[in-house]
Amino acid sequence: MICIKCGKREAVFKGLCNECTWESAVVESPGSVSRIICPKCGAIKVGNAWSHNHSEAHWERKSLETFRINEPFRITGREVVGFNKRRDFIDAKITASLDGDIREFSFTIPYSEDKISCPTCNKITGSYFEAKVQIRGMTGKVTDKMVDAGKKLVEFVENNRTRDHQSFISKVEDVKDGVDIYLGKRKDGDTFAKNIKAREICSVVISNTLAGVREGKQFYRFTYMIRLFDYEPGSILFVNGRKYIFQGTNANGLNITDVEKGRDTFVNRKGLDLTKVTATGEIAEKRRFMVISRNNGETELMDRQNYSQTTIKGEITDDEVDMFILDGQLYKARGE
Repeated sequence: MICIKCGKREAVFKGLCNECTWESAVVESPGSVSRIICPKCGAIKVGNAWSHNHSEAHWERKSLETFRINEPFRITGREVVGFNKRRDFIDAKITASLDGDIREFSFTIPYSEDKISCPTCNKITGSYFEAKVQIRGMTGKVTDKMVDAGKKLVEFVENNRTRDHQSFISKVEDVKDGVDIYLGKRKDGDTFAKNIKAREICSVVISNTLAGVREGKQFYRFTYMIRLFDYEPGSILFVNGRKYIFQGTNANGLNITDVEKGRDTFVNRKGLDLTKVTATGEIAEKRRFMVISRNNGETELMDRQNYSQTTIKGEITDDEVDMFILDGQLYKARGE
């Protein structure tokens, strides 16, 4: 059957050929488009919800979904091509299909934009928080280990925020003996506390307080007190009532030396109760010694600082060795 309109090509739809059918295509466009954008984080309100991730694409899809086309055509793509210089019009491109034949339609549509802070930014501005992480040490002073833990928490939350806008830090507060970090999402506190306990020797105490009523339910804020084992090697500790020189840590626990017996001991972190670890405030001096001779299970050493010589039990195979000095006694430094 020949097209009843042009009389040249074969009819494909209601007596019309493909080209004459396309001439009947009518694309209905919205009279105007608008959006609300957060000036602080760039989130865009799409419908009744705020879009923080891929917000531009979400807004484009929502704004252009009101385009319509008559049958037998089907819209296959909607795209904002760009804004004019004054940003009061947008250029939009619509693609439509007729049995696999794709055509493009261009439109210029009035555009307006309002700037309103999103709920998350309002929470941050208002210092909203669901959890507080308190990072402390056992020495009573700020140490590198504590600073590093704080940085890891900030990095952790910032990484989460790329996927979940409710993850944020509302405040970081330096205090005399550590740092307090306020979190917008309690779950971040749970996860961080679990992770740091798995990789560090520390204690974690979780508590909560009633903060009010939200959406008809009682709302609690949680505090995570994280106390890191941050003594430096050479520190004199009492562990379960016995006196030790702290040698260092590894992934599984503490290396310590019994002061009375001169015996090295390892304390597994799983059985370590930090409430039973106290420090005297002393730190054994660490010096390097040269090995002069080894004989009959003994080693003669010379202090590289003052050249004094001494003999200790046990044969040291290295040519030089670091030793802790405590009350005139030498104890081999084991290192981390």
